[in-house]
Amino acid sequence: MAGADMEALRDRVSELASGMIGSGATAGLAVRVHSRGIPFFKGAWGFARNEGSEREPMEEGTYFDLASLTKIFTATAIMRLASLGAMGIDATLRDVLFPRHRSDRDINVPPLILGKLGRITVRDLMLHSSGLHYWHPFYASGKTGFYDILEEVVRRYPPAEGTVYSDLNFMILGKAVEVAAGQAFDLAMRDIVFGPLGLAGPRFGHPKIAVEANASVAATEFGNRIERGMVEALGLGYSGWRDEARAIRGEADDGNCRYYFDGVAGHAGIFARAEDVCALGDLYSGPAARAARGYDGFLAEEFARGAGLDRGAGRGLGFQTGDLYPRGGFGHSGFTGTWLYVNPGAELSLAVLTNRLHTGSPVNINGWRKRFAELFLEYA
Repeated sequence: MAGADMEALRDRVSELASGMIGSGATAGLAVRVHSRGIPFFKGAWGFARNEGSEREPMEEGTYFDLASLTKIFTATAIMRLASLGAMGIDATLRDVLFPRHRSDRDINVPPLILGKLGRITVRDLMLHSSGLHYWHPFYASGKTGFYDILEEVVRRYPPAEGTVYSDLNFMILGKAVEVAAGQAFDLAMRDIVFGPLGLAGPRFGHPKIAVEANASVAATEFGNRIERGMVEALGLGYSGWRDEARAIRGEADDGNCRYYFDGVAGHAGIFARAEDVCALGDLYSGPAARAARGYDGFLAEEFARGAGLDRGAGRGLGFQTGDLYPRGGFGHSGFTGTWLYVNPGAELSLAVLTNRLHTGSPVNINGWRKRFAELFLEYA
C-alpha cells in the first residue's frame, strides 16, 4: 500500500477508535491486522487502566484478558490433537475423558454424568450442540468435584435440544485436552499451541500476569458486579467476591475461571496481546498466511480450511459466524471486550481488543467491531 493510502487508513481507524472511546464504549483498545500472514496495521488508543488519578496508556503490546476468546485457543488444541491422532472429535466424552478405565466401577463419576458423557461427542461440545446449560457458577455450588457439580447442573437444567452456547462445553474440552496430553491444561496449551505456533505472549492469569509479564495489562471490571447479579438471580450465594472499589487487573475476570479453576480453564483465562490473537487467526486465514508463518501441516486440512465453516446455527468448530463477521468471515468474541475476525477470502486476520468492562456502564460493542472489519475489508 502506498504511503498516502496507509496514512488515510490510519486516520480513518483513529477516527473510529476515538469515536468508540468518546462514546464511553471502552476505556481503550488495541487493533492489529495481518494480511496473508504479514503484519499490515497496528495501533493503540485510550487507556489500559483509568482508575481515578491512576492512568496507564494503552499500548500495542498491552495484554488483555481474552475471556471467551480463550475458546478458540482450546479448540485449536483439540484440532491439533485430532490431527496427531491423539483424539477423535467424533469420539464420545466418556471414551475421551476416561480411556484407561475398563468399567464404570473404575470411574468415580456420578452415573447420570457417565451416561450423559457417553452420548455427547467432542464435536458436539465444539459446535455447542451438547444441550448442556449455558452457564452455572461452579464456585457457588457448595461442592468441589467438577463432575459432582456438573451432575447438579444437569439435574437442575435438563439438556436442551439444538444449539446452546455454553461455557460448560469448553470447561469439559479443557479437561479433554489434559487427558489426551497427559498434562495440566496450562502446560498442555504451552506445548501444544503456544510453543509450536511461535506465540510468545499468551499465558494464563495465574499468578497475576501484571507481575509475571512485567508488562502493560488492560484492566476490566470493578469487582464482578455483573456476575454477582447473575448469581443472586439464581438464588445462590457466594462470599469470595473481589473488591468492587478496585479494577480487576492481571487475573481472569470470569468468575468460574478465577474462583473455581484458579485461573486456568478451557473456556476463559488466557491473557494475550493483539499480535498473538492475529497470529492464531493466521492459522485459519488461508494457505498464504499458513505458509508465511510456517504453519503448514500444523492442522489437518479439514480443520485448517474448515474450522470456521457454519455447521448450523452460526457455529463452526469453536468459531462463530453470522452478521457480526461480514463477507463470509468468522471469529469469536470475549465478554471483556476482545474480538478476532478472520476472513479467508480476503486472507485477513483482525484483532480488536478492548477493555469495555473498564467503564462506568458497559455496553454492547458489536456494532463497533463490525465497523472495524468493514473498514479493513475495503483495503484487503
